[in-house]
Amino acid sequence: MGRLARLGLGLTRLTERWVPDSWIIAVVLTLIVAMLAMTAGGAAPGMALDAWGRGLSALLTLTMQFTLMMVVSYACAVSPPLKRFLRWLASRPNPEHPRQAILLMGLFSILTAWLNWALSLVVSAAFLPFIVRANPRADFRLLVTCAYLGLGTVWHTGLSGSAPLIIATPDNFLLKAGVLHELIPTSRTMFAPFNLVYAVLAGLVGLAIVAALVPPAAQTLTVSDEQASRLEASTRTKEKPAVMSPVDRIEWWPGWSLITGGAMLAYFGYQVRKVGLAQAWTIDSYNLVLFALAILLHWRPKSFLQACEEGIKHTWGVVIQYPLYGGIFGLMSYTDLGSVLTHFFVNASSPRLFPVVVYVYSAILNYFVPSGGSKWIVEASYLIPAGQALGVSIPTVTLSYAYGDMTTNLIQPFWAIPILAVAGLRFGDILGYCCILSGLLFLFNLLVLLVIPLRM
Repeated sequence: MGRLARLGLGLTRLTERWVPDSWIIAVVLTLIVAMLAMTAGGAAPGMALDAWGRGLSALLTLTMQFTLMMVVSYACAVSPPLKRFLRWLASRPNPEHPRQAILLMGLFSILTAWLNWALSLVVSAAFLPFIVRANPRADFRLLVTCAYLGLGTVWHTGLSGSAPLIIATPDNFLLKAGVLHELIPTSRTMFAPFNLVYAVLAGLVGLAIVAALVPPAAQTLTVSDEQASRLEASTRTKEKPAVMSPVDRIEWWPGWSLITGGAMLAYFGYQVRKVGLAQAWTIDSYNLVLFALAILLHWRPKSFLQACEEGIKHTWGVVIQYPLYGGIFGLMSYTDLGSVLTHFFVNASSPRLFPVVVYVYSAILNYFVPSGGSKWIVEASYLIPAGQALGVSIPTVTLSYAYGDMTTNLIQPFWAIPILAVAGLRFGDILGYCCILSGLLFLFNLLVLLVIPLRM
């Protein structure tokens, strides 16, 4: 632990000093891809500029889909019923046995991440104050690490997996660009037996590692008074006013929520009945269900709207970055660069090793572009054709990408920000644990990718 912790702290200092905001990284990547398009891709400057400009607006639909997902996920996480459940759940472990609290926090993060990555980030941060208060002897740093565990083990295998959802959604940008010739239903990706077994095993491996990392009592770091006060403040929510005007009564009346949320769930049920769950499960239907749940969990419209107003603050990164990634996609798709990269990956690999190559490549790129949807926009345009040329199916390429996208989340501070903000810790405080987790999961995933079916 000591040597890895020092390595982790060194990596954090390097990241904090040299890795800029993700929007700057998107600009740098745009310049690199533009140069590649004009050199390796043989595009004239005017052609490259045209391809980039055509791509800028190609992802506006996807941008709104992911923005809505983040907003309604936040609204679900801060709803009053969920907070009551969290308080009850935190009291289940025996305070005299800290390992129970550590495992509960890790399991909670894994299960919520499988349901939705954005929900897991917010609701794990919300759960942290309750479990710290109920289990004061558990190591605070390891609890915070466990709150982040689902983003590094299972999220991209689950219901909100960006890559599987994109290729299953009608009229997606890959279909319009000719990269895909048909939709790939989620029955062949997230609901495929191999992926479901992988999600269970990856979650168990993650839990086994954190259980082994529980420090002895003499080395346990408990929560400070300042951190306890910060955690306490994070659990406070707005309440319905005691005295309400006529307009207040209208805005707080739960009937509006029942009508709207009920209609959304009824429509989703109709779609499932008509085509089946695997065919109906797309980004749009996923957002529809989350939207309905957020409305109904808050019950009163004003409470729901206040939560959404707060949640929208966390989406600005998606809104301003996705047009740039759309431009990169345009450079890949509307010049010969995509074909050049496809041939490179075909020549650099074999069918059996191609999933491993995709995994390692995606894991490395994820450290610099920490967004599963953003990277898939860039990578899909040449990894999918390369896989097909080698006889590797699109679902296999997609899942290999998804597994790689998760591993380095554990050593990338970008997505840990909501949890660290609540905990009052720096990323360096948990990076020693995160390095151990990421390293061991990397080895586990290499073994998995060597036996993944090439055709699904």
